[in-house]
Amino acid sequence: MSSINKKSYTALINRLHQSLNHNAKIYTIGHIKYLNTKYPFQKIILGSHKSNRVLISAGIHGDEPAGVETICTFLENKRYEDYLDKWEITILPCINPYGFENNTRENHENKDLNRLFKDHDSPLEVQLAKSIFSPSYFDITIELHEDYDSYGYYLFQKSNKHDGLQIGFKIIDALKEVIPINLDELIDDMPADKGVIHRIKDIKQMDWWPMAGYSLAMKTGHCFTLETPSKMAISSRVDAHLIALEQALMC
Repeated sequence: MSSINKKSYTALINRLHQSLNHNAKIYTIGHIKYLNTKYPFQKIILGSHKSNRVLISAGIHGDEPAGVETICTFLENKRYEDYLDKWEITILPCINPYGFENNTRENHENKDLNRLFKDHDSPLEVQLAKSIFSPSYFDITIELHEDYDSYGYYLFQKSNKHDGLQIGFKIIDALKEVIPINLDELIDDMPADKGVIHRIKDIKQMDWWPMAGYSLAMKTGHCFTLETPSKMAISSRVDAHLIALEQALMC
């Protein structure tokens, strides 16, 4: 857990709403209740009914703020506009509101949400995230994360289509000039290939699923989990995530 001060989820939601225009549709698809607090769980859609569909998500681990800040910057600077001719962009800006406010990896029930997507009796945050999926709907899902132990950027990549690995390597290549890349042969005890972890066991063999595992089960074309090093300045982490996002959309 990092040491930054407690943040306001309400301020985040207001910031997101102020950044959007007629291109966007905003939906509150549920509320996460904790004591006397009720967090609106929101979904943003840009460019409805386009031929390609991407899901971008952040904040499933509340102590990883760079992903949430990346989405804010992506929206505030209108960096999505170049892609609306081809892409319907769905955004879950902050899956774990309690964790975001309190700077904790887990939610208010002390649960790591990104380990519970295979569970039938999962926390409400997971149920709401799962509710936006339908079979084969998304061409790409992109999850924005951070790694407090890594010295460089890396990503997880798994596909139901044949060309996903090419996209993963293109993302890493686009980042080489802006942030260090984790080139270790093992990352999180998994074999890595120049910053890309792709030799991942089949989801049917996994005891638990992260959100990417559920995405694969729902026949998403390509699933990417992007990990920026928390040791870098947040501006560098955000810049790297933005470049990675745009590279994925260009591919």
